[in-house]
Amino acid sequence: MKKLVVSLGILILSLPGTVFAHEGHDKTPGVGSAPHGVGIKGTEQLYIELVNETGGIKIYPLTHDLAAVPLKDVSLEATATFPKKPKAEPVVFTQAEDHFLAKVDGKGAYRYSLDLTVTYKGKKEKMKFQVEPQG
Repeated sequence: MKKLVVSLGILILSLPGTVFAHEGHDKTPGVGSAPHGVGIKGTEQLYIELVNETGGIKIYPLTHDLAAVPLKDVSLEATATFPKKPKAEPVVFTQAEDHFLAKVDGKGAYRYSLDLTVTYKGKKEKMKFQVEPQG
């Protein structure tokens, strides 16, 4: 009985710490909601928003204030790595209105990795996205 009381006491005392241990970890400091409804990743100079659509992806370069960056000021290089494929395949982006567009054939994969190199103001920064192709 004494062991049970001690165990319950320890459990009760540890609960408040575990309840709040993960508070706030679901948000990146300084990031608001993504303008196109999808999550964004940051670099030192930019945010990059990836929108996954049927047959391809869109990339929106954004300032840290979530304003659109002129596409002429940004260049992208990317490769896609598919499960069960030994080599990464190049992904070619074209410029559309306010975003970059790439046609990506998911090759029947449930998920693939997109390795992206973003060049802005002469500085190259790398990031990786996990993409789940849309039907």
